[in-house]
Amino acid sequence: MKETNKGIDENKDYLSLELMDSNGYITNAGLLLSDQGLLTQSRIFCTRWKGLTKGSLMTDALDDKEYTGSIISLLQNAEMFIKNNSKVSWKIEGMKRIEKEEYPFIAIREAIVNAIIHRDYQIVGSEIHIDMYDDRVEITSPGGMIDGSFIQDLDIAKISSMRRNKIISDIFNRLDFMERRGSGLVRIVESYQNYHVKPIFYSTTSTFKVTLPNCNYIENKEKTENLEGVSKISINDTDYFLLKMYRALPETTPRNTMNQINKIFDIFGYNQSFNRENIEYVLNVKKTRANDIVRLMLQSDLIETKENQSYQFKK
Repeated sequence: MKETNKGIDENKDYLSLELMDSNGYITNAGLLLSDQGLLTQSRIFCTRWKGLTKGSLMTDALDDKEYTGSIISLLQNAEMFIKNNSKVSWKIEGMKRIEKEEYPFIAIREAIVNAIIHRDYQIVGSEIHIDMYDDRVEITSPGGMIDGSFIQDLDIAKISSMRRNKIISDIFNRLDFMERRGSGLVRIVESYQNYHVKPIFYSTTSTFKVTLPNCNYIENKEKTENLEGVSKISINDTDYFLLKMYRALPETTPRNTMNQINKIFDIFGYNQSFNRENIEYVLNVKKTRANDIVRLMLQSDLIETKENQSYQFKK
């Protein structure tokens, strides 16, 4: 393979690696590893959005790419896209210049490998999406957990290794892109151990999403506004609440829930009270979902109870 400079003996390795069957026909795994990118659903769409939300490709995308080819080239191109659209901050310590990446390389590598290896290639017309925002990278792949469970309900450290695509998993292991023991998600979490922001894992029956916070973005916010200090005027209420929310909510909180809470705050702010019915109307959700969001905000100390069963955001 030209991307890795590691060759495969066509007469011997193709069959033993199950890239070709006994009749000489190339397998799906072989197609995924071909430089021609013969399976269209193996594509990766990458977009760098302006700001914190997704908008129009024509007006709100700072950069976007569609990659095809072997899954090895997809990994390398996706990594390069994130690198090209990331910034490096630095500071002087003594006589040294210390550079700080926005995202730990290990987290980026493991998240993309996880998407490529564990996605469901049987879903025709699907692809991996990498969406970059000012404060995060979201990597979404087709196909949920193999056993039907939801990653947000599980202990990452105790998940057993279950591989949807055994052949390409073995190939990636041979090329040192991953390990067999299924510890990729653990390594993503460990790569953030020196930061108070943590990755978020979320899945449904049909998708799996990894959200990697931008370490420098959060740190720069804290420099502008120290939550434990006295100056709370230097940034607006929305930015202040966003930073507080990141700290207060559990690490496993889905991104969609964060967006819903942020939307509630955008409408009511710190000075206006609201009730469960208001949340149902604003978010267009049912009573049970509104109650779940109220309960989460109370447990995270984001809101306080007022009279007449109403609530208000706490500064």
